[in-house]
Amino acid sequence: MARGAFEKTHAENLRDKDIMLHFKTLAEEYEFSQTDTYCRFETNMRELSYTIGTYIKGMCGERMARKSLKLLSLDKSIRILYNVQLEDEDVQAEYDAIVVAPYGLFVVEVKNWDGDIMITPSGLLTKDEGRITYSLADKMSIKEALLREHLQDQFPASFHTMLLLPTEKAHVQDDYQKIFVCCGGALSYEIRSFESLENAMTAEQVAAIAETICAHHKEQRTLCPVNCDEIIEDYAILMARIEELAANSESLGEDRPEDVEHSKTQKETPVETDHKEPTAQEASAKRWYESVNWGSLAVQAAVVVIPAVATAIFSHRRNVKLF
Repeated sequence: MARGAFEKTHAENLRDKDIMLHFKTLAEEYEFSQTDTYCRFETNMRELSYTIGTYIKGMCGERMARKSLKLLSLDKSIRILYNVQLEDEDVQAEYDAIVVAPYGLFVVEVKNWDGDIMITPSGLLTKDEGRITYSLADKMSIKEALLREHLQDQFPASFHTMLLLPTEKAHVQDDYQKIFVCCGGALSYEIRSFESLENAMTAEQVAAIAETICAHHKEQRTLCPVNCDEIIEDYAILMARIEELAANSESLGEDRPEDVEHSKTQKETPVETDHKEPTAQEASAKRWYESVNWGSLAVQAAVVVIPAVATAIFSHRRNVKLF
């Protein structure tokens, strides 16, 4: 979804927040901000923004993992797997990265967090004084269990779990002390520190473990929380309404009935009044309004947003890459 909605061709020019800022301004001007259609559209767009933001953060974390493991990827005796998904009848898990080296098997969990972070004695990863939590110990135990289940006798004697926080701005208080924590780009050095001839695996064993893991990979799918059908329908309704109101008004808003009646009275009974110059805010707003090509906006937004969201939801694929 992130790739589909934010391709470089338009990522710098149009985003969901820009759409909602524009719609909010128009909704207030045309007095339909309290309608069911607009409220539903605003709610769904907020959900869309959160969902895309989550994917973007995950992708940033994945890129940082690849960058941190770049040095190890140059070692021909090491295999690195990204985005592996394993499951059995009871549980399922997604692995950000799995490193299969002659000196051990390493599971890397990436959390794109910064600031003050704590790992509680029970293995709970927390941030912002506990307002954001992640059951690190539980997730890692499931990942280890699935690997043991699928590898069976191939499971190596040396196994380690590692938490990668991509930014060095993270400050971690680790009261768990059972998972190695690495901040920034030192992950390759952290893994290589385990290098030892004891229990070393052959190149054939390393390759066999990587191939077995890949053979059990199953792409997992979850329902998208965004109601795209409602977004598309409400967007069309709102754009049609804006076009209609824009065509029937010469300024920002449609003439109110009392304004029309007052205008008629002035024409019937001429009264000498001082000419009132528009305020700077009114003049600026009018210039902004007149500068907008509403038809072009509708076409551009429809071409960019609707196909991007729809295509991303139904076409999103994650591939396991073996190095």
